[in-house]
Amino acid sequence: MRSSPLRSLTRWSGVRSSLTANIQSRILKRQKCSCLTLENTFKCYDLETGPTMDVELSREDALAMYTKMMELRRLETVAGNSYKQRQIRGFCHLYTGQEAVAVGMKQCLRQCDSVITAYRCHAWTYLMGVSLYEIMAELLGLRTGCSRGKGGSMHMYGENYYGGNGIVGAQVPVGTGVALAHSYRNDNGVCVVLYGDGAANQGQVFESFNMAKLWCLPCIFVCENNHYGMGTHEKRASAMTDFYMRGQYIPGLWVDGNQVLAVRSATKFAVDYALSEGPIVLEMSTYRYVGHSMSDPGTSYRSREEIQAVRDNRDPIASFRSQIIELCLANEEELKILEDRTKKHVDKECKRAAADKEADLHELHTDIYAKNVDGKIRGVSGYHLEHIRLSEVCFGKPKKTPASEITEEPVVEKEAKEANEVKAKKDSKAPAKAAKDPKGSAKDDKAPQDGKAPNETGDKKDKPPVSEAAKPPNSTPAAVPPGQKPPTKAPAPPAPKK
Repeated sequence: MRSSPLRSLTRWSGVRSSLTANIQSRILKRQKCSCLTLENTFKCYDLETGPTMDVELSREDALAMYTKMMELRRLETVAGNSYKQRQIRGFCHLYTGQEAVAVGMKQCLRQCDSVITAYRCHAWTYLMGVSLYEIMAELLGLRTGCSRGKGGSMHMYGENYYGGNGIVGAQVPVGTGVALAHSYRNDNGVCVVLYGDGAANQGQVFESFNMAKLWCLPCIFVCENNHYGMGTHEKRASAMTDFYMRGQYIPGLWVDGNQVLAVRSATKFAVDYALSEGPIVLEMSTYRYVGHSMSDPGTSYRSREEIQAVRDNRDPIASFRSQIIELCLANEEELKILEDRTKKHVDKECKRAAADKEADLHELHTDIYAKNVDGKIRGVSGYHLEHIRLSEVCFGKPKKTPASEITEEPVVEKEAKEANEVKAKKDSKAPAKAAKDPKGSAKDDKAPQDGKAPNETGDKKDKPPVSEAAKPPNSTPAAVPPGQKPPTKAPAPPAPKK
């Protein structure tokens, strides 16, 4: 039977509209994702190939990275102001000017990857999952901080984030150990170990290089070169300022650390390389606008003109903003709205954190020992301080274990032994229960009940009862696991009623 011309025309119209919709969606998707070529952003050492210079940038990724960079810049501004108002005490190392390094790298890291950095750690702490609220509370020394206000600016931690570390260069061998853990577990993760140009001359850095290469560990060593170690320019402290070549037998890569897309491309390359070939050294050439810490004005060893020139020409946020507009991923008005919303969000979280309370005084001597054997805290002159666990402060002190229940047996072996005993009891009870049943075997064997058994269709048919003499003798009990007592013999079933 032939189809009518009207039906054929309708079918063709539906196909044509479907094709048009697909073409339009492809064009719209292409418009939301732009391509650009990175120039003068990489230098390779002992590498056959380097990161790709032709990168794609979607509107979603662009706005996400721009928002993160704005949040970090505003967080550090609020932290600096709070320090000047004496609300934050002690040390405070700001990340202002280096935002592209952290944001660009985190964009390519996976959930299984780990990060460890130095004391300039606020940005990395936030990107690794700790909230702005917890970070600001920690800076202010309040109990709602990520370290309950006792770590401060330099000691913050999170999931797969092994913190800021206050000792110069000390995080490098620790991070190498984390990479060894990834290799040992075979979990496909890499460890990003960040250190500054001031720590690059530490002996423990080169010891870590040696171990990482010797054991082919999935480790990415990242030198965040902001060109000043405390108040000293890199050329006055290092005989060789090409830090990406410092690995000698480890390949290296120099990256323009003020270009977030270059950092992202380099990180993707480094992750793939570390998983397949072993360690690699990255040098992120960046710049910090503020001093080494809040006690350093930052202008006694460099001119204000130098700082302003970097702000005008190489600022990571301003340059990325220009790229977003040039690629037509967002316009001026959209970015302005985003900036205002980000500023209000950060200010609100920081203000909310400032209203919290400090930790109680007795928390100053909590969790000093992993296992306290003396009761008192040793080495405190003139004080008799009891050792307290933080879990006891939060959840109450646990009840003391009776002396009769204390055993030297390891917990794991004790639990396994108890599990075997429970299993043995179940095995011993099973045949006894079956023997007590006067009608026959267990339900699983579909034994006849009341002299009747269901057929395949579910209907019941009459069946002559089985005599006691025709019943099979009691079967032997199941085999008992070695090291356990065999089950006792089950009692004989009662005689049937006449």
